[in-house]
This record gives sequence, C-alpha cells and structure tokens, in this order.
Amino acid sequence: MKQIFNLSRDGIVITNCAPCITAVNPSFTRITGYSFADVRGKNPSLLQSGHHSPLFYKELWQTLIEVGHWRGEIWNRRKSGEKYLEILTIQAIRNPQHVVVGYLGMFGDLSQVQREQELEIARQAAEDAARVKAQFLANMSHEIRTPLTAIIGFAETMIDSRQTLAERASAVDTIIRNGRHLQSLLNDVLDFSKIRAKRIALELLDTSLPELLACTIDSARAQTAEKGLDFSVHFMPPLPLIIRTDPTRARQILFNLLGNAIKFTDSGSVRLIVSFNPEQELLHITVQDTGCGIPDDRLGLLFEPFAQADNSTTRKFGGTGLGLSISKELAEHLGGTIQVTSVLENGSMFILTLATGTIANADLVWDLQAFNQSSGVRPVRTVRAPALQGFVLLADDNIANQDLISLYLRRCGLQVAIAKNGQEAVEKAQAAVFDLVLMDMRMPIMGGLDATELLRLTGFDKPIVALSANIDRSDVEAALAAGCDTYLPKPIHLDAFYQMLVHYLPRRNTDAPLVTAVPVQSDDDPELKQLQAAFFAELPTRLALIRAAYKTENWDDLRSQAHQIKGVGSSFGMPELTRLAGAMEFQLLRGDLSEVANLIEDMAHLWPQ
Repeated sequence: MKQIFNLSRDGIVITNCAPCITAVNPSFTRITGYSFADVRGKNPSLLQSGHHSPLFYKELWQTLIEVGHWRGEIWNRRKSGEKYLEILTIQAIRNPQHVVVGYLGMFGDLSQVQREQELEIARQAAEDAARVKAQFLANMSHEIRTPLTAIIGFAETMIDSRQTLAERASAVDTIIRNGRHLQSLLNDVLDFSKIRAKRIALELLDTSLPELLACTIDSARAQTAEKGLDFSVHFMPPLPLIIRTDPTRARQILFNLLGNAIKFTDSGSVRLIVSFNPEQELLHITVQDTGCGIPDDRLGLLFEPFAQADNSTTRKFGGTGLGLSISKELAEHLGGTIQVTSVLENGSMFILTLATGTIANADLVWDLQAFNQSSGVRPVRTVRAPALQGFVLLADDNIANQDLISLYLRRCGLQVAIAKNGQEAVEKAQAAVFDLVLMDMRMPIMGGLDATELLRLTGFDKPIVALSANIDRSDVEAALAAGCDTYLPKPIHLDAFYQMLVHYLPRRNTDAPLVTAVPVQSDDDPELKQLQAAFFAELPTRLALIRAAYKTENWDDLRSQAHQIKGVGSSFGMPELTRLAGAMEFQLLRGDLSEVANLIEDMAHLWPQ
C-alpha cells in the first residue's frame, strides 16, 4: 500500500475529520508545489483558487457527508499562484465501526493532461509533416537527378570529336530543355520558401491583357500539338485591354494551370476561357481539360504544399507537388483565388480569378476579332515602347550594352547619360539631376554595389535599378541590401524592361505621345540591325582579347570578357554565344580550367565570318 501511495502519478492527500492534512504523496508536491512540511496540519482549503463560490464547497461537503464520496472537476491554486484544473475524488475513511475518521483525496492535473494531449497532437503533426517532407525530398531527388542525368550524359557525348553537327545540335537542345526543367523545379522550391517566409514581392503594373495571355497561349498550343490534343481559346466579351496586376506572377499561375491540364490529359482537349466581371472587377480565367480527373477525397488536399492528387502521380507525371499551392497563394496575393471541380476519368476545371483594378466602361473591348488578334500567335513579336519623360543615367562599361539600352530608352522619349564605371556614375549623379539610375553590377574602377552604397550615403534618393548577368539569389539580395530598388537580369528582356520604366518614371504629357512598336530580333528594325552589325564587327577583337587572356592566364580579364558577352549576346540574336560565355564564366568562377579552351573555340565557330 505504501508503495502505491509513493509511486502513484495522481496526487494523494489524507486528512483527519477536522479536516487537517496528515499525509501527502510525492505527486501532491509535484502538482501543487507544496511540500508535506508546508501543509501538515493545515486545512486543504489553502489550495482554493477563488474560482468557485461558497455554495460550491457547501454542496461538496453535503454530498460527502451524505453519500460518503464526491467526484468532480475543481479549480485549485499551486504554491506559485498558478491556477490549474484537476479531477478530484474524495472518499470518506471509516474505522471498523464504520465511523468516519478522515478523508482520502486523489486528484489528477487536467491542465497537464491537456498539455500532454496537445504535445501528442503536435508530435503527430510534426511526424506527419516530416513524413510528407521526406517524401517530397525523395521526389525532388528523383526530379532533379532525371534532368541532371540527361544534361551530364548529353554534355559528355559532345566531347566525342566524331559527333556530327546535327548530333551536337540535338544534344545541345536536350541539355537546354532539361536545364530549363531543372530551373523550373528549383524556382518552385524558392517561391514556396518565399511565400512561407512572407517575403514574396509583388510589382503591380498596368499590364496588357492580350500580351499577358499571348505567351501562355503560344506555349500551350505548342505543348498540345506535341501531344496531339485539341486546344481552343474562348474570349467572352466585354474584356479589358489593360489590367493592374503583377504580370510575372500572373503569367506564372497561367503557365502552371495550363501546364497541369496538358500534363494530365492524354487524349481529348484543353480549353482556355477568359471573361470579366465588371461589378467585382475580377478577371475569370478557366482552364478545362478532358484528362484523368481528381478523386473527390483528394480535392481538399490539392492546394496543400508537397501534395498531389495521388502518390502515384509523382511517379507517373513527376513534379514537386508545390505548383498549385504556390499558384493559389499568388492568386490570393493578387486579389483572387483558384477553385477546382473535377470528375474522375472525365477531366477537371480550374477557375482562376484575379483583381484587375478599376476598369472604366470606356476601356472595355467588345470586338472579339481585335482581342483575338492581339492574343494570337504573331510572326514577329513586338513590344510597344511607353511614352515617358525623365533623365536616366546608365552606368555600364560594355559599349554594346550602352548602345542597346540607350536605344530602348530613347524610344521611350527619355534623355540618357552614360557612365563607364561606378565612380563616374557617382560623379555624374552628384553633378546633375537624374530621375532613374540603371546600374551594372560588374564594372572596373568601382563596381555597381559600391557605387550604389556611395550614392545612398550622399543622399541620392531616386530609384536605382541593378542590371546584371548574374541572377543568383545572393547577387540579388546583395544589390537590394546595397540600396537598389529592384533587379533586372541581362540579357535585357524588353517586356520587363519597359514595365520597370513605367513603374519608376512618369508618362509623357502630350497629345501625341512618342510610341514605337519595337520588333524583337527583327530584320525590319534598321537601328537594331545597325547595333547588331557593330557588335558583330567587334567580335574578332573580343576573340583576340579572350585568346590573349587565356594564353597569359589572366583569368580575371577572361572572366570579365565572358561576363560582358553573356550579358548582351542574346539581345543581338546570338543566344548560343550567351550560353557559351555563361558556361565559361561559371568554369572560371569555379576554378575549373579544363573546358575553357574548348569553350573559346566553340565561341569562335559562332563568330560571323
């Protein structure tokens, strides 16, 4: 009996008839904080919390006297002053003559039980999360290894000198395709981490809806044609031509929804339906497919991170299980949401809504032919230069970049000043009033990071936009930490470049705004052709400098030359040159010189003769 008294998890207190405490067990001390010395000879009322009325205790003792026992929940107070809830059983102790000689109380700490239950629930949730994430990591490991295997394998085949030009071209195409797939996987993970850390950044801009839809429609047509699926687009008037949203994130959501529809549809069709609700100022984009469908019991999990409709989904179709979760989060950040309905084996329908901002009736388009033409596939993609006003300082040591970016700026009606390095940029920014600074990050004498920090220290408060061919997360964060307002990668993407200008500079106040439709990589653009010819003419000199730097082992100069070519090659219609220069820069940064000579010769073969 004594062993039970000492080892019981419940608190035990024994009193005489007075009642005064005559004994307590170790659990009593653990739960209440009172030692036996603290309570010996005292009334158990010292534990009262003040939570119950006198009537409560009167009824307790009346039941105990009449029935001989009482059981119920009661709030008491620990020695520390903390209130706690316990389940208490009081039993009268009788002698052999059945006369009450004392009372035995046993109680369990319900708050402790509750904490233990909460801990158990938390433990279970943590184990579930760990299991899901472990499965996700296993899936990601497979997803990453698959394109990496292809990239490494086809890259190794290109070492074979007996390989034909057609075989090398096919290998390069496979490497690029798998590289883009790998980039997409990593982007999903990075976006998810930003969303969870509440660091997702949105840039709401006036966006052409036809232009926003055009690239996703073109991509979907190509993918559906490859799988032999029917693809149709339906515009339901009236529709706005301009909406206020983040075009990059909106495009990301559309690519994900259309990509999923195509991925999970083996036969039949995919439809895109676009409509607008003027009262709610919401754009509705519906993606409908005739694919495998989703079971009812999995619909609720569809937008959960790391989840897919079925575990076999990953094995059959691949993917991170993050795409829909990211898309829904982004849609909600953009003032809308994503809803889904599905019938197993008959297909699914995803409805995306996006806030558009205020749309006047006069800005709605009823002419479907005009809207269809704006959203269809065009033989030459054009980007319309916005009519802006302001004075822009362009800091870049690359003459080709200076010429090209200056052309884009002048087409917007902007004045441009050039700085060849960071020190010159600081001096010019202090000598004149600029509305915007475009700052290359890698320049001689003083780099873009140091120049930006110095400008901010001198009180320069106008926007500074970082331009760089380096797009690693650390490079972006370093530029923003130095004082840049945003970051644009090179080669310049004209859509993103003009959207950035519109965000930071005022529109031109004129009845006849300067507006130019700029063909991208078009033979019909004389100014672009002139710059392209100058770039081509400079290439032999660049090649000589590259070979000289390699021969003298001047790796810094060689890396600088590769960096400059990487930042501008694609803008002049030479994406393969950009790729090779980027590969050379990466090899030099890593300190691996084994392939540099081959990369130089591959670049030489691309030089216009």
